[in-house]
Amino acid sequence: MNDEPDPDSPTNGLPTVPDPLAPPSTTHPRWVLPLVGTLIVALVVSANVGNALWAKFTGRWDLPLALLALNSSNRYLLLTTPLTDLLPFVAVSTTRLLLPDPLFYLLGYLYRGRALHWARRVFPGMDPLFDQFEADVGGFRRILDVMVVVAPNNPVCLLAGVAAMPVRRFVVLNVVGTLGRVLLMRALGTAFSTTITDFVDDVVAPYQKWFTIVSVALVVVYLVYQTVGGKGLIGGVEELEEELGD
Repeated sequence: MNDEPDPDSPTNGLPTVPDPLAPPSTTHPRWVLPLVGTLIVALVVSANVGNALWAKFTGRWDLPLALLALNSSNRYLLLTTPLTDLLPFVAVSTTRLLLPDPLFYLLGYLYRGRALHWARRVFPGMDPLFDQFEADVGGFRRILDVMVVVAPNNPVCLLAGVAAMPVRRFVVLNVVGTLGRVLLMRALGTAFSTTITDFVDDVVAPYQKWFTIVSVALVVVYLVYQTVGGKGLIGGVEELEEELGD
């Protein structure tokens, strides 16, 4: 038997490296995409309810942990720092921030290139990052660990899945990065606790009704814009099964 490499072979006898952006070679259960899509929609709704009613939860209702359970974005982490104890603050906000990450990791891991194509429509501002990833997947893998720690957002978690980052590594890095973000915001909120408390007591509480009316109106306009224009997560989830379905 001749073991010499075939010079006419496109791989010149070398083993073929699987393309991480290639379509998946296996089909997946039909319930995966509907389930993931439903959970993403639930989290988007939760975040927008928090955006609409944040003044209620930090004003007279005085339920800052409920606000964090709905939406733990940086501004609410800062705003609720003087209103909460450390352990409940960390537990609730860390859990809320971690919830969407495995969903996007799973989409990337299962659907690879198709998931990345879908993400371009959902996160148009991230095109330079996606371009860099596609141009040099191997090189990009070397910085993904740092990115998952420093900025474990939805696009980065999806890229970690597309790059087939080991699940255990992803979970550890994701938890460490998210916990670090929560503690950093807590430290900043503590440093400016007097200013934040004065803002809540002197501005939010007396004008809570108007803050709520304006916030609700802005959220409604934002949701209508995304739904009608098919933009962002709201518009993207509607196309999830069509673009990624087997």
